Formats: sequence, structure tokens, C-alpha cells
Amino acid sequence: MSELSGFMERLLEKLSKAGVPFMLVGSVAASYHGHPRSTFGVDLVVDADEETLCRFARSLGEGCYVSEESVRQAVRSRTAFNVIDEATGYKADFIVRKDRSFSRMEFSRRMTVGMMNKALEMATPEDVILSKLEWSRLGSSERQWADALQVAKTQGKRLDLAYIDKWSVELGVADLWKRICEAVFPGREQK
Repeated sequence: MSELSGFMERLLEKLSKAGVPFMLVGSVAASYHGHPRSTFGVDLVVDADEETLCRFARSLGEGCYVSEESVRQAVRSRTAFNVIDEATGYKADFIVRKDRSFSRMEFSRRMTVGMMNKALEMATPEDVILSKLEWSRLGSSERQWADALQVAKTQGKRLDLAYIDKWSVELGVADLWKRICEAVFPGREQK
């Protein structure tokens, strides 16, 4: 895991130097807010223009594989590009923030957490749950739903349940959120 931490530290340092706003999401965020589990990569949402992200990609230098064309395409289509550490095979997925209400709200709500002896920006537990449910709906894997469940169990009553209720409807995952509520908050009426 120390190799993954080293890879993450290099990427985060380069993002900061390039002035790229980001937030940690995916399994790293789910592990932080829920139950730790092993992972072979890192997922980040980034919010920057094409030239800034290309400058970041070029700054990585040797030892990291990234296609500048994939960066450009990801920005234009608001999808993702990846960076691979050639020595370890670890991968980082950089998800360009989508231009939709939820994604703007999620990014504006990111929180600062202490991790790797640094202050890092991460998605809130509510937004991790919603994103994991959305990925689960897309058929990504049962692991996505299990991650959302673990975050809900760990965070419990600290969660802003009304916020999740609202956005679960907007994102089309209210049925999946209801399953989590039945398991974690039995008898709770969804708003």
C-alpha cells in the first residue's frame, strides 16, 4: 500500500502545482468514510480546462503513462482519462466534473480531510453514497452498492439524510437508497 500512497502523493503534488481543483472519490473515499478495503487505484474528480489538465499531464514526466489526447477528449466529452504508474501498475482515473446540477453541488460540498499527513479534498459521505449508487445502477458491480451500504452504516445519523433523499430521486437511485435505509435506518420514512 505504501507504493500506492507514493503514487497518490506524486499525483496530488502535481495537481496542486498545476492549480487543478480536485476531490478524491471512489474506493479511497468510500474506505475513508466507511470500511477500509484494498484498492489498486485512485479516483479523482477534477475541474479544470483542457490546457491546465494537459500541462498537469506533461508535468508527470517519465514513469507515468498518460495520453495527452485522452486528456483532451475527456475534457471535451466530460468523461475520464487515466494515469498509470509504469513501475507498479497502479492507475488513477481522473474524472472531469460533469456539467450537471448534482456534479456541481457535489464538487462544491467537498470536504478537507487529513490523509497521508496532508489536508486533502474529498467527496462528502453523502455524495460518496450517491455516486456509488449511481455506479451501481449503471451495472458497475455489486461492490459499488456494498461500498454505499458500508458508508451509510459507518456514518449513521451523522448523514444528511434529507440531502440523500432529494438527490437519490434526481439521480434515479431512490430504490437503491431505500434498500440502504431499510438495512441501516429501519422504520425511517423517506422524504
